[in-house]
Amino acid sequence: MVALASSYDPKHADLDSFSGQQRALFLDRDGVINVNCGYVHLTDNFEFIDGIFDVARTAHAFGFKLVVITNQSGIGRGYFSERDFHQLTAWMCNQFLNEGAPIQKVYFSPFHPTAGLGEYKKNDISRKPRPGMINQAQRDINLDLGSSILIGDEVSDI
Repeated sequence: MVALASSYDPKHADLDSFSGQQRALFLDRDGVINVNCGYVHLTDNFEFIDGIFDVARTAHAFGFKLVVITNQSGIGRGYFSERDFHQLTAWMCNQFLNEGAPIQKVYFSPFHPTAGLGEYKKNDISRKPRPGMINQAQRDINLDLGSSILIGDEVSDI
């Protein structure tokens, strides 16, 4: 579990007093939000990691925006479609909302540099560990990355 600074005042958590930027808790999906059993794309195969809702609720209570950043090369490999991903993502976001931890935005990279098919075969800036998804979130949500937290389960998430 991630420990947030005990001196942090949740009443003033949404905005940094100097920059007007917001803080984010970036969450990888597979291995952090759900058990990574390989190319998860159906609700039947989606098992939430114990404690993820507690972490997300706590971060939300402290004013952190919840942002998911996830490599989804299963799309690029042809294992499932972007539509499948979006359907599962909508369901997942609804579960977080029901748990009192609304997800602000989900970013995904369907690309893979060697195993992707067609247009998906490239080492895109969006694919972690490259910073594309984080940089896009920073622009979209006006985030202070220095005050944000990233939780991943692999070194390649950073």
